[in-house]
Order: sequence, then C-alpha cells, then structure tokens
Amino acid sequence: MKIAVLTLGCKTNLAESDYMKQLFLKRGHDLVKLKDSPDICVINTCTVTKKSDYQCRQIIRRALKTGARVYVTGCYSQISEEEIKRISPEIRIVRNDEKDYIINVIDDNTESKTSSKVRIDRARPFVKIQEGCNFRCSYCVIHRARGRSVSRQRDEIISEINLLEEAGYDEVVLTGTHIGLYGYDISGRPGLSELIEDILQNTKRIRIRLSSLEIHEIDDRLYQLLSEKRIRPHLHIPIQSADDRILSLMKRPYNLNMLQSKLKVLYDIKRDINLGTDIIVGFPTEGDSEFYNTYSFLKENRINYIHIFPYSDRPGTDASKMSEKVPEPVKRQRYDILKELDQSKRRGYRESQIGCAVEVVMERMAENGMIKGKSENYLDVMFEAKEFQKGKTVKVKILKQSGGVLVGSTY
Repeated sequence: MKIAVLTLGCKTNLAESDYMKQLFLKRGHDLVKLKDSPDICVINTCTVTKKSDYQCRQIIRRALKTGARVYVTGCYSQISEEEIKRISPEIRIVRNDEKDYIINVIDDNTESKTSSKVRIDRARPFVKIQEGCNFRCSYCVIHRARGRSVSRQRDEIISEINLLEEAGYDEVVLTGTHIGLYGYDISGRPGLSELIEDILQNTKRIRIRLSSLEIHEIDDRLYQLLSEKRIRPHLHIPIQSADDRILSLMKRPYNLNMLQSKLKVLYDIKRDINLGTDIIVGFPTEGDSEFYNTYSFLKENRINYIHIFPYSDRPGTDASKMSEKVPEPVKRQRYDILKELDQSKRRGYRESQIGCAVEVVMERMAENGMIKGKSENYLDVMFEAKEFQKGKTVKVKILKQSGGVLVGSTY
C-alpha cells in the first residue's frame, strides 16, 4: 500500500510521524508524497492557533481530493472532531493515545508483509521523551489535546539513541510536549538533567539537542550540563511575554525577575549559546506599555531570534473569556515591530559567527551544488565538501553571511 504521512506543528508531531513511518516501512508499506496518489493518507495535526486550525482543514481537503482513505490524528483532531467530520464523514479520527490504531487498521484492511527496510529522512532524528502537559496556561488547549505528562522509560530512550548512533547519526533532538516535566510521573522522579546524564554516560559520541524548554525548569544541574561539549549550544525558551501583569493573566509560572536572573546565569555558563523564544502579541488587555516592556526586554537581552504569534482565542480557554480584546490592526502592528527586531537580531547573531569554526550536520544538497546543514548553534550553513553524507558532522569555518544563511568552507 502507498501511504502518505503529512505533519503540521511541533517537533513532537514530527517525532511521532517519524515513528509511524518506520512502522509502515517495517510492515511492507511504501511511503509516498500526497501528489503520488496514495491509498492512505495520515495527517498529524496541530491546534496551537486559529491559523494552524485553518491549515489543517486545508490539507485535509487536499488529501480527500486524491481519493485516499484519510486518517486524522494530532491535537486539532482531539479538540475539533465535529469540525473535521463536517468536512467529510468518511474521515477516520484517531486519538493521540491511540496512534498505533492507525497501523492496526491499515494491516487489518490490506495485505501486509513484514520488511526489514528502515528509513529516517531527517539528518537530526527526533527522540520523543515524554508527552502531555500538567500546566494550564490561560491561552492554551494543548493540555486538553495531549493530557497530563507521561514520560518514556529511560532505558527505552537510551536504547533508541544507541540504535541511531550505531546507524551513523551524529545528533538527536530530545523532544516532547513539555520536556522539562520529564520524570515527574516516574518513581523517584528522575528529571530531565538525570536523563541527559544517563544518555551521555551510555552513548559514545552522539550530540544532544534540546527542543523547547521552560525557563523555570532550568535547574543548577541542567546549567552545568549545558557546558558539556556533546550538548548543543542552543535553547528555545518560550517566554510569551516580559510584562508581569500579562504573565500573571497568562498563568505563566515565572515573572520578569526570574527571567532576568536565570538568563544571566545561562549567559555566564555558556556565553556562545544561541537563545530563541516565542512571544504572543495582542494578549487580551495588553496595552502599549505592556507590549513595550516585552519589546525592551527582548532588545536588551541576548535573545537571537523570536517566533511571534498574534493572539487568537482557543475554544474553552480562560483567555478566550476575557474582555478587552486587542484589535486585529494593533496586533498586526505589534507583530511587525517585533518582526523587525527579530530580523535585526538574527542578522547580528549571524554576523558574530563570521570567522568562527562550527560543527555542522549535513542535511541536503542545495540547488547551487553546495551542501546545506545546521550548525551546532542552530544556524543554516552552506558550504562545499568533497562528499555529502546526510546526518554526518563536519567542521566548517564561517566566511560570510548571504541571504539569511551563513557561508563557509570545510577544514
């Protein structure tokens, strides 16, 4: 059977889709693109914003037009099942905690054969360490879609990383809905820091990259681990706002003082770290002063890129019931202001890398014949090399930046 797997949203979705793809391959199915007339289409959805909901509906309609049997899973399908069924009653909805059901249904309704072929398309595979979130931020529905945090067993995670290392991969990304909650549901409550230590002790060379991590969950142990050579010098810390009143309304578990003090420790330990963040603009009741508190914080601190999200009501959230909604033109204006700051910070950080030697994981061949990869500090790099080996690491000296990409040469 020809199966297309389409993924929207976060790295957790990408990790889950990668896992499903491996199961499909092992059971003898062929992975294809949507344009290749699949027999079955699996869509792993996202519901973080209204825009992502719209994108999910678009791709569901595109999949239906191919004539494939369509299975929809992921967060949007958990929150908006009736909305999806209005598109077509023939769509099969599969809950997040029942994703293996997709595999079983396919094999129950088709002739399946086992196969030894395994393919990971990514240069940097994602390793999911937990799923779910115990927090109740006032703007977010992900805790309803994913449930409470459930951690994978440490031995299972280490075994997967060892297999990837043996397969020749040089880097993995630890991901989950809320990775800072790792181990809270396991006896003895081994945390994320302990898991990372165990991975380092039980693997030989593979590098570890962390996905999104909350600032209040970076403890002293994790600070020290970030200085380890095998831990990539990059963190994405979603602060959402830098105004105490707005943070309180968002039900975020920190304030501006905590943000500033923890970032200072982080900079002192790892001065070359690349820090990025998420910001919501136009949260209900956000005035000019609250917005400029956030703007000033971002401008004054060494945060090198900003993912900006105009606020949108999510069904059933506390924020959706708040009055004093910010008008759309104001949200757009604030988005544009932060986008300009984001672009300036990205350029400045790239400029600071010129003359540096960095490790780069090879990802793909570019149209101009050069190799494109991702640096240890999460920057796009183009360079020439004698051969292309997807997923392998090379040392590159950065010579210049061009069109938002660093350009370098191998040693």
